[in-house]
Amino acid sequence: MKDFLWALNFLTIVPTGRRWCEREPKVGNVVFWFPIIGMLMGVVLTFIYFYATWFFPHLVADAVILIIYIVMTGGFHLDGFADTCDGLFGGSTREKRLDIMRDSRTGSYGALCLICTVGLKYICLVSIDPGAVAALSVISDYEIIKDLNPLYLQACEKGKVLFFMCAIGRWSQVLGAALSSYARDEGGTGKIIVENVKTRHALFSSILPGILIFLFCGITGILIFFTVFIVVALFVSYTKEKIGGMTGDTLGAVNEISELTVLLTFLVI
Repeated sequence: MKDFLWALNFLTIVPTGRRWCEREPKVGNVVFWFPIIGMLMGVVLTFIYFYATWFFPHLVADAVILIIYIVMTGGFHLDGFADTCDGLFGGSTREKRLDIMRDSRTGSYGALCLICTVGLKYICLVSIDPGAVAALSVISDYEIIKDLNPLYLQACEKGKVLFFMCAIGRWSQVLGAALSSYARDEGGTGKIIVENVKTRHALFSSILPGILIFLFCGITGILIFFTVFIVVALFVSYTKEKIGGMTGDTLGAVNEISELTVLLTFLVI
């Protein structure tokens, strides 16, 4: 439970008590909880989405959910994503890129990438067909599901997408850390994660989300997992070339890129 609370404090704005943040965690145990915390976030968002559709059109409900999601994380991953874009695209050398990423101010590259990413996430959420998502499940009869009240169907199947988007996003951070080393000699926010996460931790943390995504999305779920793996591996390789490894900022970027990959994959299945 201590490791769960440390991970919850690290990934969200949920108050868990200062002492959990200050203690030295067992990183192998902590990262196991990353995708599970993502799942819990997906459940909360689904619950809120269901009631949001009572009061607002679906276009507005999707926007509300996206805003609430950003608030739940404190914009933590988006901030890392913006800093990563500023550094990777704005610096000409490894040292300059790392210096730019450490700067708390958001530059033009970061701002543009944030606008494009959040906007594309919203468009994806609006565009996903709940009926198509429902048909993927291997543990339920679609002939029964499709006869549900359209409001229930919309909420349940949009919730399935939110559930796996949040879970795989956090799992991808574990994968990204396992595939690389820490880029900064002086240390930083993500050092404790990147330096201590190994391949076995990534494999172990993928078991539960992997089983669930297969049960709810069938072979397509496995395809989503595989697609995210390839995207993360390519991004890690790119950051190694540019800055020599991963940082806390690039872990946040991995989360955003993976979530967007999940949404785009749901659209093309």
